[in-house]
Formats: sequence, C-alpha cells, structure tokens
Amino acid sequence: MNSLVTRLFAAFLLIILVVILIVGFALSVILRNSPLIERQTLARLNTAARQAFLQNPPPPNLTPPQSQRYVSDLSNALDVRVLLIEQSGQIIADARPEKNVALELNLAAARPDPAIPGTLNGSASATNRRQWDYVTRPLGPARLLVFAAQRPRFPGFAFFVDNLFWPLLEAGGVAALVAAVLAVLITRSIATPLQKMSTVAQGIARGDYALSAPVTGPDEVRALGQSLNAMSQQVQATQRAQRDFLANVSHELKTPLTSIQGFAQAILDGAAASPASLKRAADIIYTEAERMRRLVENLLDIARLDAGLRALHRAPLDLHLILTTTVDKFSLRTQEQGVTLVTTLPPSLPAMIGDADRLAQVFTNLLDNALKHTPAGGTVTLGASPTPGGVEISVTDTGPGIPPEDLSRIFERFYQVDKSRAKPGGLGLGLAISKDIVEAHHGGLSVESVVGQGTRFVVRLPRALPSDTTMAQKRN
Repeated sequence: MNSLVTRLFAAFLLIILVVILIVGFALSVILRNSPLIERQTLARLNTAARQAFLQNPPPPNLTPPQSQRYVSDLSNALDVRVLLIEQSGQIIADARPEKNVALELNLAAARPDPAIPGTLNGSASATNRRQWDYVTRPLGPARLLVFAAQRPRFPGFAFFVDNLFWPLLEAGGVAALVAAVLAVLITRSIATPLQKMSTVAQGIARGDYALSAPVTGPDEVRALGQSLNAMSQQVQATQRAQRDFLANVSHELKTPLTSIQGFAQAILDGAAASPASLKRAADIIYTEAERMRRLVENLLDIARLDAGLRALHRAPLDLHLILTTTVDKFSLRTQEQGVTLVTTLPPSLPAMIGDADRLAQVFTNLLDNALKHTPAGGTVTLGASPTPGGVEISVTDTGPGIPPEDLSRIFERFYQVDKSRAKPGGLGLGLAISKDIVEAHHGGLSVESVVGQGTRFVVRLPRALPSDTTMAQKRN
C-alpha cells in the first residue's frame, strides 16, 4: 500500500473526486435561480396537457363528481396535479386534495404562452409556502384545466441529481480508469530510474564505481541522476586524493624524519664530535625540520579551507607591489638554477581589494612550481594586464609541460603529475590551496599546457567596484 503506484493512483482519485464535487457544487449554485429549471418544468406540464387532450379529452358539461373523477384519472396517468377551475380562479375539482394543501392561483399574474393561444403559464403558492408551476388549457367558455407540479426545495440540486449526476459519475469512472493507466506509466518513468539509482548507490557504498546512474525521466529525476554521478566521481576523486596523500605523506615525512633521527643519533653517539660535523648535522636537522613545518602548514591550510575557518583580511592593496616583491624573493634561486625570470608588468594595475598575504601566497606557489619544473637555460615569465572586468596575471614556464590525462587533475589535493620525479618538500597541495584562495576572491585560476613546450597558469581577479567600500581592517 506504500508503493508509488498506489500513492499516485490514490492522489489522482482524490483529485478527480474533489473536481467532481467542486463542479457539482458550482452547477448547483448556478442552477439555483436559473430559468432553465422553470422552463423544464413548464415543458413537462405542456407535454402532460397535450397528452391529456389527445388521449383523454375532457367531456363537456361535467358534473362536480364527474369532474373530480376526471382530474383524478388524468393526475394518476400523467403524474402531475390536475385541477378544474372557473375563470375567476375558483377550484371546482382537485386531483390531490388530500395529499397537497390548497393552491392559491393568481391567474391575473400568469403569463400567456405565445406558442399556444389561450393558455397561461405561471407559478402559485400553496398554503404550506411551497411553490408550484402550472400551465392552463381552456375547457369551454368558463372553465380552465390546470396542470401543476411542485417545485423541489432545492431546485438546483434536484436538477443536478436528475440530469447531471450520472453523466458526471460515468465521467469520473472513465477518469479513474485513465488515472490508473497514467499512474502506472508515470510510476514506470520515475520508479525505473530510481531503482537503477538505488543499485548505483549501493554499488558506491560497496566501493564499486563501474555503474552510472541513468539520466532519464522527469527533470527532477534527471537532476538526481546527475547529482549521483557527480557524487560518485567526487568520491572516486576523494579516494584517489586519499591514496595520493598517504603515499606522499609516508614518503615526504619519512625522509626528513630519517635524516633527523640519523644525525641526532650521530650527535648522541659522538660520531659527529668535531665542530664542523656538529654544524653539518645541525644544519641538516634544521633543514629537514623546516621542510616538515612547511608540510604541516600546508595540511593545516587545507584543513582550514575545508572547515571554512580561513577568513580573508580584505583591504585595499597594491597588486603591482605584491608581484614585484614576490619576484624579488626568487631572484637568487633563479641564478642558482640557471633559469631566466622575466616580468612583463604595466606601470600600474587596477585598484583591488583583497587579502595581500594570501594573494602573495598564490603567486609564490605558482612561481615556485614553475621554477621546479623549468630546466636550466629555460625561462619563467610573470605577466599582468588589465581586463574589462579586472586584471589577469599569468605565470608561464618552458618546462616539460603537463600530459593531457593529468591536466584535469592538476588542482586536486595531494595530486602530483609524476610521483617518481616529484620534487622534495611538497605534497601536491600548493595548486589546490592557490585555487581556493583565488576563488575566495571571486576570481578564477586556470591552466594551459603543451607537452614539450611548457605550461601557463592564469589568475583572473575582479577589480574593486565603486560599491565595494571595504576598508583595511585591523587584524586579530
């Protein structure tokens, strides 16, 4: 009873029932004072009058007892009330004097029927305050034969029951049959994809990502299928990132720990007794400890990004100064590596508001990454140019490039293009952190690369708007 077919069918039936009730009520209200009911009653009475004069015409000169028998016979045969009256309105004979109260006929207020000369149509009140409709036929020069029918208490409802109830009920039955068919069809279009999605979800729970959810059916079901497939891809990406993380952490932390432990043991054992040996051991311990500190800071940055704890200290900044200062930090390193560092910066850049330290971290990561992968004799270029929406900063190198299969994953956390040739001191977090920082500034970070020719990273940042009144804030 809890199936989708049952629920849909029940909903359709409820809708059909409510619609029929509303239509019936509306028709009853509309027909309450409609002349259609009166015309229908008068038509019935005119038909009875014609049948009376055709099948049982009244004999002339009826005595009162004969008149009573005659109107009673007509009344029983035609199922209407029949009266014989004088032109003045005085009742001579009444077919149903015991069953009905006396009628107060007002012939002066009756309407002539233009279709039948000499006849009248009208309404009369009974002594019990019920209304009657009647038609008259002349019977000789001084008498009238009256055919009358009592109006129902609720004429609109009575007309609805007599004329519209069964057609509406039949229409409701047909609609219920159509509703059952539609319920089955709609259920199949919805339930079939949902059942397949359930199978896919169970597979994901077991770690099986071979299946994909169908993207068919109504818009909401298709959206659910797309979301489930996106979730499956995200889960796979997360698991790959976890595997990469474990592999990188086990390697990157094991190496400095081994060095620190080895040289600390050498100092304890007295193997590094000379001042030069002690200094060398201390230098290595310090360098490896600094390397571990950087790794831990990167991991903390990622944790803060995930927890939403990294608030930007937004303030007006000089982007040109940030870029030139970042370049200066790499001047000595480029000389040692034999790499040429070229800057193509305009004299001024658009006004911006953002976190200067975080943006400096982004450009430092990009330049550091470019220098790591540029061989001696190569070139790294830092450029910037205004755009209609803000500013575009690019970092281009002449390194080996990134293979197409790795390009789509380059911003994943813990991902490194070539693990076997990965440079020491990193976990593959720099680009992921940089992308998050740029997007927190409502900008974008993209990459272009050609194997054998080099790689180009592009940072796009929006300019400060006139409505942006953010001022420098005091840092906690």
